[in-house]
Amino acid sequence: MHMFVSQDDKYLSAQGLITSAVELAQSRNINLHKLLRGTGIFEQDLLNFQHTFSVSQQVRLLAQFKLLMKSTDSGFLLGSQLINDTRAEAQALKYSDNLAQVLKQLSLLRMQLAPLLFSQTYIKNDNVYIYIQPAHGFDESLYHYVLEIYSTAFYSLLKRVSESYPHCQFDFAFKRPRHIQEYEQSLGLKVSFDKPCTRWVLNKTMLRAKNPHASQLRFMQAQSQLHNKSVVSMTFIEAVCRYLYSHPSANLECTAKHFAMSSATFKRRLKLNGVRFSALIDEQNKHKAIYLLTLCAKHNEQVAEHLAFYDIPNFRRAFKRWTGLTPNQLKAQ
Repeated sequence: MHMFVSQDDKYLSAQGLITSAVELAQSRNINLHKLLRGTGIFEQDLLNFQHTFSVSQQVRLLAQFKLLMKSTDSGFLLGSQLINDTRAEAQALKYSDNLAQVLKQLSLLRMQLAPLLFSQTYIKNDNVYIYIQPAHGFDESLYHYVLEIYSTAFYSLLKRVSESYPHCQFDFAFKRPRHIQEYEQSLGLKVSFDKPCTRWVLNKTMLRAKNPHASQLRFMQAQSQLHNKSVVSMTFIEAVCRYLYSHPSANLECTAKHFAMSSATFKRRLKLNGVRFSALIDEQNKHKAIYLLTLCAKHNEQVAEHLAFYDIPNFRRAFKRWTGLTPNQLKAQ
């Protein structure tokens, strides 16, 4: 397997998201053939544990599921079902000793459990900040839906592995939706919208709290099952994003060269994934600027220089375009 997977590489199991979506749809009397139409997934594939699926198939299934369910709570329902996943990857999370170990396992196994998103985690000022980004090219509506699914799945996991009721803050970088009651019912009351970026925030004291369901034996059994499995590290889009995050001055040519492609091939690859290079650069610069300004308390001049802006007014204009705020307005929040 490559260092990253393309959207059409097949490595995903039917267990987990695909099975949960099919079960929920059938509970609403949605015809299975109608649900699977156009996804490249067939009924017999769901019964063959050796059969694998691609990220693009999973995305098409989610789009079809969202369309056919016709309800504002369907993403939250699907997310809450993922806690019932019986795969070894999910068991490694459920039986971890504490939340710190859960987050470590989730990072290692994310491509099997949640391949549509990736995250950057920081511990600062007594909090754990988990910044979320898409690992695949989505239209805006479907991306919001994916966030509903995985935010709910994460919160359900938190509730399972916490001794007391977990307090988690969810910040979303999109406008407040009409179905706000579903967000509050599924994610609690600490939900905010119109934020510069999407993130989950926890108090770091939660990291060492004992998981009431922890089992060293079951955890080791899960690890043993995973030992011989091929490890997939990230999607192509995530790989590009992480490179750009670490190399703020990178241009198209040097990024393409890093991935051993010509500029033309690299641009075609991005287009196939539904993203533009300029949009990826802006998003990574935005995330790096927010991190430096807020969690590291850097001055505007330091951040501008780090991002290869040698003109402060240009940096301020770019930041306002990325976030809708000036750097000083962000700090004031």
